[in-house]
Amino acid sequence: MEKVLKIDPEFQNKIPPLTEEEFRQLEENIMDAGEVFEPIVVWNDTIVDGHNRYKIILMHPGIKWRTREVSFESKWDAFDWMYRNQLGRRNLTDEQKTFLLGKLYEARKRVVGNKTSARNPDGTFQPDQNDRNGQRYAETADEIAAEQKIGSATVKRAGQYAKGIDAIRDDDPELADAILTAERKVPKIDVINVGKAEPCEREQMIEGIKASDGKRRRKPNVTTREIESLVDDMADHDTVMKYTVSMMKEQIRLNAEAFVRSLYNLLNDHSDIRAKNHKEINKEIDCIIAKLEALKGDIE
Repeated sequence: MEKVLKIDPEFQNKIPPLTEEEFRQLEENIMDAGEVFEPIVVWNDTIVDGHNRYKIILMHPGIKWRTREVSFESKWDAFDWMYRNQLGRRNLTDEQKTFLLGKLYEARKRVVGNKTSARNPDGTFQPDQNDRNGQRYAETADEIAAEQKIGSATVKRAGQYAKGIDAIRDDDPELADAILTAERKVPKIDVINVGKAEPCEREQMIEGIKASDGKRRRKPNVTTREIESLVDDMADHDTVMKYTVSMMKEQIRLNAEAFVRSLYNLLNDHSDIRAKNHKEINKEIDCIIAKLEALKGDIE
């Protein structure tokens, strides 16, 4: 009797899914060959790589297949290997590449963090006190950037994108899959903003993505000459020239104070709405108040 492998959802769900067409093609290739040539990679009998192949194996008993055992120090080392492996071999959409790169960044930070005693807020790690050569751990984004031959800023941005996809998946797994397979065209900045948003705001932002037509917007085609002309026009206005940097800062501060004050007054004037226990409204108001508190702190 063939060994039954374990499927851990935490490993299975980390890899972008195949489209229906890709899965069907993989199944046809395996059936035509009569065996699965590439081994299923396992760690303590748990599948790390090959979930789609194993699904086809279960669908067609009798197909020849084999496993390859690997060993990792932790699940984060396993994730690190998974993402590097996927980035190096699959025909990926741009969205999938960005997602996998971001997940690799997340996993690598955890791996390095497990091997040193302290981590700085910016993602860098303090040196290992037992390192006789005095070498410091490389900043994680720089390390991955060197491996993938890209810029470290691209790695960090990919990390933000991956967080956005994960946040969308928590609310709507099908939408997250559609974005990654490029069936749904969503600007990356929209995905990143979902990941950065407060939990109480995400639902509305995701609904906005679902309500959009899925078409990419063309950026305005503005020529250098048009920009120069615009700058010249602004310079002709005396009111623009009167502003200094300090004056502009002060004006922004005053406007911000007035804005925050007016919102607080609005909430106080309609306190009866909260008293009637409208849960959805109260949830939105609590979110707004939390942001106002943050704004007040920044202004002060």
